Amino acid sequence: MREKTRMRRTIDARIQQRQERQEQLKDTLSRLGDLLTDGLRGRRRRQAKEILETLYNNVVELVTAQDREWDAYSNNHTSEVFRSLHWKIDTLEAEYANVRALITGFLNLEESLKHLAERIDNAGAGPEEREQVEAARERLSTFRYSDFEARFRGTWESVETQLARYVDQFLAKENVLDLGCGRGEFVQMLRSAGRKAEGIDISRTMLEEAEQRGLPCRRADILEELAQRPDASLGGVFSAQVIEHLAPGVLREMVTHCRRVLKPGGILLLETINPLSIFALSRIFFLDVTHEKPLHPEYMRFLLDSRGFRDINILYGPPPQAEALLEIPPDLPGAREFNTNVDRLNALLFGPSVYAVRGVRP
Repeated sequence: MREKTRMRRTIDARIQQRQERQEQLKDTLSRLGDLLTDGLRGRRRRQAKEILETLYNNVVELVTAQDREWDAYSNNHTSEVFRSLHWKIDTLEAEYANVRALITGFLNLEESLKHLAERIDNAGAGPEEREQVEAARERLSTFRYSDFEARFRGTWESVETQLARYVDQFLAKENVLDLGCGRGEFVQMLRSAGRKAEGIDISRTMLEEAEQRGLPCRRADILEELAQRPDASLGGVFSAQVIEHLAPGVLREMVTHCRRVLKPGGILLLETINPLSIFALSRIFFLDVTHEKPLHPEYMRFLLDSRGFRDINILYGPPPQAEALLEIPPDLPGAREFNTNVDRLNALLFGPSVYAVRGVRP
C-alpha cells in the first residue's frame, strides 16, 4: 500500500508538470500572435525569433513531460499486473498442496481398507462383513468426487448455467446419451426442454442425487455401454468434463463407438478444459489429479474427422472476465498500443476456460 501511494504521488506530480508546460505553451503562442498582428520589423523581428525559440523549447519540454508521465503510468500498471499474477500463483500453489494432501490421505485410507478386507477374507468372515468393507473402499476410491466437484466445479445450479449453451444443439434430436452425466444436470435440462435423454456414470455417490431427482441415470462404464448399443440408435451423444480423464486409446475407441451408435445427422458434442488458456490449465486442469492430459482443440477436431464425422466445429466458452487484466484509459498517451498488448496477454492468460468439439455423423 505504501509503494502504491508513493507511485500515485509520482504520477500526480508528472501530471502537474505537464499541465504547467501546457499553460506556458499557450501563453507563448498568445504572445507570438500579438506580434504577428503588428508586423515583423526591426526589434519586433528579434522578439519574434526569441519567442519562437522559447516556443520550440516549451514543446520539447512538454513532450518530455508526457513521456515521463506515460512511463510512470505504464510502470505502475505493469507492477500491479505482475503483483496480481504472483498472488494468483501463490494462491494456486496453496490450493494444490491442500488437494494433494487430501487425496494422499484418501489413498492411505483406501490401502488400509484393502489390507483389512484381505484379513477379513482370511478370517472367514461372512458376505455381509465383506460387502460393508468393499462399499467403504469404493467410497474412498472415488476421492469423494461429488464433494470435490461441488467445491471446485460448482453447485448443481452453477453447472446448469455452464451447460445451458449446449441445449440448443440437441433440441431437434431424440434419444440423447450423456456420457459421465454426474448428478444429471444436462439430462434434466434436455428433459425439461421436451427431449428424451438419459445418462451414465461410474460414481455411485454422484448418481444418488440423480436418482433422488427421478432422472434416468445409471451406473455403467462408457466403453461397455457404447459397445452394447445398437447401430444408429441415438440422436445425440454429449459429454462434459470427461474426456480429459480418459487415456488416449480409450478416447479414440469412445469416439469410434459414438459414430457407430449415432443416427445419420446425429450430433457428438464433447466439452473439455481449454489448454490454450494458462488460467484454465493452472486453476482447473492441474487442480484435479485424476485428469490424464490436456486435449488441444485441433487434436479433437482431427480425431473426429479421422473417425468420419463432418461439419466439425470448435465452440469456445466465455472467458473468465473477473480474472482479466484491466486496460488503461484510452485518452492516456500510448493507450492504444498498451491496451493492444493487454488484450493479447488476456487472450493467452485468461482465454475461455472450456471448449467443446462438435461433429455430425453423416
